[in-house]
Amino acid sequence: MIITSRDNPNVKRIAKLTKRDNARSEGVIYLEGTRLCEEALASGQTPVEVIVSEDRLNWAKEFTPGIEPLVLNKDVFKKISQTVNPQGVALIIKEPSISSDIPRKADGKDIYVVLENTQDPGNLGTMIRTADAFGLTAVIVSPTTCDPYNDKVIRATMGSIWHIPVVRKTMDECFEFFDKENIDTLAMHLKGKELGAGDLKLPCAYFIGNEGDGLTDETTKKCKRLVKIPMKGKAESLNAAVASSLIGFELSKLL
Repeated sequence: MIITSRDNPNVKRIAKLTKRDNARSEGVIYLEGTRLCEEALASGQTPVEVIVSEDRLNWAKEFTPGIEPLVLNKDVFKKISQTVNPQGVALIIKEPSISSDIPRKADGKDIYVVLENTQDPGNLGTMIRTADAFGLTAVIVSPTTCDPYNDKVIRATMGSIWHIPVVRKTMDECFEFFDKENIDTLAMHLKGKELGAGDLKLPCAYFIGNEGDGLTDETTKKCKRLVKIPMKGKAESLNAAVASSLIGFELSKLL
């Protein structure tokens, strides 16, 4: 059956779940778009529900053959869509639990990026993506960092959100773990020492602060070293995601 009315109860229910606060309260995530949905499926995410426009029914048959899709006509799908040009494909999946345990590698060559108070979803998504690309052990986010399952974050990760552990910890919990495990801690800070050859060692955790304010003074003081990326130009600082990518790349050379 193809649903043709926006007043259909199922349409109203799905429309409600397109709002992140509503989806979070029900423990699910709304995903929309062919690539985003296919990446989630390829990474082992199991859909709770499949929603397609009438012209994308073959997609559902190919990618989610065991699930009866909710089929909407194109106008109704457009009304619930969160994108300018809807592709006619959406999933509701269970929200993966964010781990509270920091993983370790068997060889001890761990690299962690710790994000304190990151607020921009695009930055967070980019940092998760680059952490995945460079083989980091995990991304650790503070309780005040934006929601890792925000739609903009997920899109910016380009599928990496499903590939690398995302751990939520307070800064005190991070330092307790890193001190116990003898893991080097670097604060990315404008007052830090310029990184040079031989300055990096593993295992290591590097801390990135809020886009506008940087790291808190408390966190900065607890890190073993303050470092910064050498810059030849006149820019005062780098975007948080760019800085995270550069230091992550340098550390990945030690893997």
